[in-house]
Amino acid sequence: MYNYPPKVSEKNIWKTLLKLNSDPIAIISQNFRELGNTYTLNSFLVNKRFVFSRDPELFDYVMRKNQKNYEKSAIQTHVLGKYLGKGLLTNTGKNWLKQRRLVQPNFSTKNIELLHQTMVDEIKATIEDQIKNETIDLYKMTNSLTFNIIAKTLFGNSIDYDQILRISGSITEIQKMFIKEVRKPFLMSWYKVSGQLKKHLQLSDEMRVVFREIILKRQSETGDFNDILQNLLQSRYEDSGEPMAMEQLIDEIIILFVAGHETSANTLAFTLFLIENNESEKQLLVKEINDLGGDFLSLKTLFGNSKTMTIIKEALRLYPPAWIIDRVALEDDSFKDFSWEKGTIVEFLLYDMHRNPVDWEQPKSFLPERFEEEDIKSKPYFPFGNGARYCIGEHFAFMEMILFLRLFYKKHQLEIETKEMKTIALITLRPVELRGKIVLNNFEN
Repeated sequence: MYNYPPKVSEKNIWKTLLKLNSDPIAIISQNFRELGNTYTLNSFLVNKRFVFSRDPELFDYVMRKNQKNYEKSAIQTHVLGKYLGKGLLTNTGKNWLKQRRLVQPNFSTKNIELLHQTMVDEIKATIEDQIKNETIDLYKMTNSLTFNIIAKTLFGNSIDYDQILRISGSITEIQKMFIKEVRKPFLMSWYKVSGQLKKHLQLSDEMRVVFREIILKRQSETGDFNDILQNLLQSRYEDSGEPMAMEQLIDEIIILFVAGHETSANTLAFTLFLIENNESEKQLLVKEINDLGGDFLSLKTLFGNSKTMTIIKEALRLYPPAWIIDRVALEDDSFKDFSWEKGTIVEFLLYDMHRNPVDWEQPKSFLPERFEEEDIKSKPYFPFGNGARYCIGEHFAFMEMILFLRLFYKKHQLEIETKEMKTIALITLRPVELRGKIVLNNFEN
């Protein structure tokens, strides 16, 4: 006999299921207010039992302390995996661990910092290009920037602009299809009959062809290449001394493209909006940039608890790109007074965990200085996950975001036209229609 957390009542199940499709964060949060920090939803649509939680202790238990009893759900490993392959994001079990040990060293601080100049060049080019426009969509700008950065840091000059556009378009369409399958699984038969599923699987195949061509071309070349692809080609498994097989290498590259650009793009767009709506924080940021003088882009000043860093961390708290994380129980389990059976899917709403007034003072306010306080490490803050699957791209993401903010606010600022922040919860939490105009800043340099 299992003692599940409080259940969504039968009369509210339809309301919850419908809202999960249209406005998931709102309905999950509402249920927390009504049922407590952890509750159960029995979904007859997919014949699954879900436990939703914003309890940081349960999150730590599932993600770290008892992580061997949990793995990613089929939503990621199978539904998303059929499009993106079995890279680090969609892989699981022993094969995931083997790949993690091979890929992670390529994202060491030392290796990522070698990509510094590539990032700077792409950021400068993006700013110069966007200045020409009367009005810009902030997300489109940051998405284009981070996609170009991941393309150039992965492949250097081995990838051209047309290939970048093709890959970007394919990833966008695949993500839309993935969301359809997750939000409306009862239409799966229609997706097959109508040809939608086949069409998007073909997009995935076409993307793989592009990557295969780039890899084969690189393998035939000689010379020094300062990019992630070269590092991956030179990586060897500890047990066999062998390199990655071609298809596995393509899987990892696809995941790096998807995970390596969208989260940073979202965060930068949110951050720009927050800065422009908080004049005092903007002035402190510009002052820091000017005080650093010629070192404002130097590696020695990028990290640590700078004003730039605390601004980004606070934006990640308010708008975590990975707004929800799931795990499925491999065996029966229990936590405190609750217990659940094997196969139960546990969903953690990081968005609410980062805004819970029990843990955060003024949780909805933009207060970067909170990350200067001594007790910040005790707060439930997980923008890059937790435990064994902690994001290997954290250093990469912070470096490109800090470089962008410092290069942008060195000479520019935004006149924001959008008055209210609106978001949409897809694979990641994304801003909707953030528009503005780039102008020269009016601070003394």
